[in-house]
Amino acid sequence: MSTVSVPAATKTATLMPTTSPSPSTPTASPTPTSTSAPTPTTPAPTPSGSCYNYNGLDSCSSSTQTELPAADDQRKWQTPPRNASGWSTEYQDYRSLTGYAHVVYGSARTSATVTVRTYLRVASATCSYTFNGVRSTSPTFEVTSSLKADLIIVATCTDGSESWKLELDPVNFIWQNNAVNQPSGMKGGQKGAIVDLFGWPYDDIAQECGDFLGKAGYMGVKINPPQDSVLTDAWPQSGQRNPWYFVYQPVSYRLYSRLGTRKQLRAMIQTCRANGVRVYADAVVNHMSGGGNDVLSHRYSSGGSCVTWGAKSSAKKSPYYTHSFTYGVNAYTNARPALEFPAVPFGPTDFHCERTMSSWTDPLQLEAGWLTGLTDLNTEKTYVRERIAQYFVDLLGIGFSGLRLDALKHIGPVDAGAIFGLLSKYMGGSLPDDFISWGEVILGGEASLLACNANSGYNFYKGLDAQYTANGISATDIAKLKIWSSDYPKEFPICGSWILPASRFVIQNDDHDQQNDGSSSRDMGDAGSVLVKDKDVAKHRSFEVKLFTRTDADWQIKVVLSSYTWFSNGAAGFPDGYSDCSGFDTSQGQTCAASVPYEKAFRAGSCGYTVEGFAGGKYTRVHRDLSIVNAMRSWVGLSSVKLSDLGITGSC
Repeated sequence: MSTVSVPAATKTATLMPTTSPSPSTPTASPTPTSTSAPTPTTPAPTPSGSCYNYNGLDSCSSSTQTELPAADDQRKWQTPPRNASGWSTEYQDYRSLTGYAHVVYGSARTSATVTVRTYLRVASATCSYTFNGVRSTSPTFEVTSSLKADLIIVATCTDGSESWKLELDPVNFIWQNNAVNQPSGMKGGQKGAIVDLFGWPYDDIAQECGDFLGKAGYMGVKINPPQDSVLTDAWPQSGQRNPWYFVYQPVSYRLYSRLGTRKQLRAMIQTCRANGVRVYADAVVNHMSGGGNDVLSHRYSSGGSCVTWGAKSSAKKSPYYTHSFTYGVNAYTNARPALEFPAVPFGPTDFHCERTMSSWTDPLQLEAGWLTGLTDLNTEKTYVRERIAQYFVDLLGIGFSGLRLDALKHIGPVDAGAIFGLLSKYMGGSLPDDFISWGEVILGGEASLLACNANSGYNFYKGLDAQYTANGISATDIAKLKIWSSDYPKEFPICGSWILPASRFVIQNDDHDQQNDGSSSRDMGDAGSVLVKDKDVAKHRSFEVKLFTRTDADWQIKVVLSSYTWFSNGAAGFPDGYSDCSGFDTSQGQTCAASVPYEKAFRAGSCGYTVEGFAGGKYTRVHRDLSIVNAMRSWVGLSSVKLSDLGITGSC
């Protein structure tokens, strides 16, 4: 994705994230997650001295500092109290009480211990709990596989003069999920094709699982990040209402998305599983939202004007705070704003101090830098690691079979090893038999550091495996923890030989990051094709077929991107309705100029490559192409099929 290098205090609405470019390739990008300010329609003139903000006050003070001072935690508890000005229902009593459910399974995964971890502004307060309506003074609750329903938890705390209530999201358990029946060639979830249904709402995915994916022979489907993320209807980003990359700016680990609610998500997963299709989540845990994309008011001075913008929100309307571009004092802390995401909960010291990245060969910057303004989590911290691992436990409990780990390169091998070690521990001492993950490590020009030199100190091949072993993960489970092959299809194996076996890598032709104009997450040259850029169906089909017919390495997991066409005016939202300008809120005086009209993603009996002349906002349904389906089926040992076998009607 293209990038504009500007100082943090003068960001423009075109700033987008990058990863390390190799000397001979365009600037690369992992998951675009623009953190810049909206572009107001009518910036106000700047009266002298009136556009000051707090930028720089939470920046790292030295080249070696990574953590924020412990005293910064005194600036949290910024959420308005119940019924105060600015409060809303989803804010609960986050002013005084936050927490989450911590789940640890027994070794057979037929029982679990659930502990409510609460955090209180008033340390002397005491709490009681209800578990499915049964009151307890203990925060711990034992569950067995006899529980078939959601576990509903409420914590009530008091200091004698005030009381606060925390209602947690339902807790689901791995034994509650539908069984997945798949052909033996898929090796119990360890070999197969996964469709990346990019921008598909959950209800449409459920329909696609029932109508097509299972009978076609796909092992699974990957969905966009399911966690609550930035969403706004009143403040445009580069003229757009909610570009797609906002889903890569999480504000909590609650499973509510623009693509559906937790209830819809669980229903979709169970429908897919019942139809022989596993589901995988895109997990964003390197960072939270971008600085300035929060519920506060913001400003900066630019060219004699004061650029201002107001509060953004999220899919679940959660409160969340950053310090970037802010200028006011919080009415409840009497301090300037601080990093706080109460619905997780994360506070100021759960993040790295703000550092602009200026080197792609410095491990400290790769791990602790703020990737284009994204609030970087301090994954060296035990609590942060535990909370991330518990998010993964929740994903498995609701029915996911694994995950893509976004921005693994910026989490680092030591922290990633610790997080997956905790996941294994919390899941009863091992990973589920069908579990897989694949981490995004874009090599760029740093293959020696990141891959080939096991002693580089920041290595994701042998070095990361050593961390997995050090954290108690067995060799059997390490084989399930894969790396997304950014050197495919042009440069593999990037080190000249297979440092790790090919079975440890996940490959695909085009990926979602490559679709953005002026950007490539990797250099495929003439060895691959990005459909929405090349606009050549035959060319693209040939590379998708080759993904499954090539025999030069023993890859076990292969991904097919099924996305939507892009507009020439830069409109880059999902066609799910939330990027349609007809729903834009003009009450703040802003305008939405780049619209993506709604289109239903599921289309019964559809052919593949429904690009409609590459008009913008059309779901491509690449995964429905018969040539690709039959190449994939042959690879996993299934017989070929006809269009009629798949329920595809008409001529394709």
